[in-house]
Amino acid sequence: MRYEVTLDDIHVRVDLTPEGRFVVDERVVAADVRERVRGRQWSVTLDGESHEVTLLTYAPMRLDVDGVFVRASVIDERTQRASRAASAARTGRIEIRAPMPGLLKTVHVAEGDRVERDAPLATLEAMKMENELRAPAAGRVTRVAAGPGSKIEGGAVLIVIASD
Repeated sequence: MRYEVTLDDIHVRVDLTPEGRFVVDERVVAADVRERVRGRQWSVTLDGESHEVTLLTYAPMRLDVDGVFVRASVIDERTQRASRAASAARTGRIEIRAPMPGLLKTVHVAEGDRVERDAPLATLEAMKMENELRAPAAGRVTRVAAGPGSKIEGGAVLIVIASD
């Protein structure tokens, strides 16, 4: 999973690999993160240096890092894709992509169908959970790229909608 992280004026890309490695701006970093208070406080060790991190406010995100107040933002790759999809909606073409690899269980629409915002489009099974993909805007389905039973790669285009 990839994250875009901003701490005050410092911007970094953080990748968490499936093997549990941390890669910060293309550099592998020895890291250990232990949650102290659920969803609020963590002990973080980066390259042997220990830090205490406390979430002060969520929106806007503010952290206390070793007694220093820091403005922060963290955007994961799924959220980035969703915001790109929202901007695509303003241009009229919306690509519904698989958020992760999985098995396409059901396709609820066909080419030519008219859909409303939040209408179910497809169901993707990934990691033993079913994820229902919904229309981000009203429009007409112009393409269905895969059918039920198909194995899908993460990021693959599943459905294209021409928005109203």
